[in-house]
Amino acid sequence: MSRELGLRIVTALVLFVAVVLWLFRAPDPWFQLILGLFAIAATTELLTLVKLFPLRWFGLVAASVWAFVLVGGSPMVALLMLWLVWGALVLLFARQELLVAQFHALAAASVMMVWLLFFVWMVLQLHHHFDGTLFLAGACLAVWASDIAAYFAGRAWGRRKLAPAVSPGKSIEGFQAGVLAGTLVGAAFWHATIGLGLLYAVAIGVVVTVAGVAGDLMESALKRSVGAKDSGIMLPGHGGLLDRIDALLPSIPLAGMIWLKLVS
Repeated sequence: MSRELGLRIVTALVLFVAVVLWLFRAPDPWFQLILGLFAIAATTELLTLVKLFPLRWFGLVAASVWAFVLVGGSPMVALLMLWLVWGALVLLFARQELLVAQFHALAAASVMMVWLLFFVWMVLQLHHHFDGTLFLAGACLAVWASDIAAYFAGRAWGRRKLAPAVSPGKSIEGFQAGVLAGTLVGAAFWHATIGLGLLYAVAIGVVVTVAGVAGDLMESALKRSVGAKDSGIMLPGHGGLLDRIDALLPSIPLAGMIWLKLVS
């Protein structure tokens, strides 16, 4: 086993344990506090990736926004405030030559920021809903299973490129294996733990896995537009935080909205 692979495995195990403890053991308001710190860290990484550097100002505003959430303010209001701050930073602090030369990168980053906001909002909604934590855990398992299956199937049988201009390593064969594996894992988990009907479970599993691939490609396009291999250096062996959550950003909000509609 190479040193890099060993580092990746250790980091993945630590992250897995940390996420499980956070989801199932963290009480209010610690759950919201950790989520807020995560949102600030992810946004800071995104700002750094597209070379916007008013980090001190954003950190102050973001901390104030999440403090607003913790004392009982509306999460949606807080998310809208963060979105407005992001837009102000792009307009006010980006150098003119950056806006001209890297407009596509800034546009992609803005889309990712919107999905990050919806992701955080949906996690809060699921956290306060009966069985919501189990549904969220199943969605994460589905995305992770899809990613692992796509990687190994792509290496073994991948021939046709899925999106060569954005992510040359992804294949159609890997994508198909990922969707199948992720759907089966998610559907089985939801059916066994929260009693979700198999037809609905499979349908939501497909949404989760396909949206996860879209999120991965979205972040790959952003990194390619700024010439970066990783989104950051926060996670040893894995790159940045966004590299680990890119597939979750669109999949959790979309799947969560469908599930909440079904159980409402």
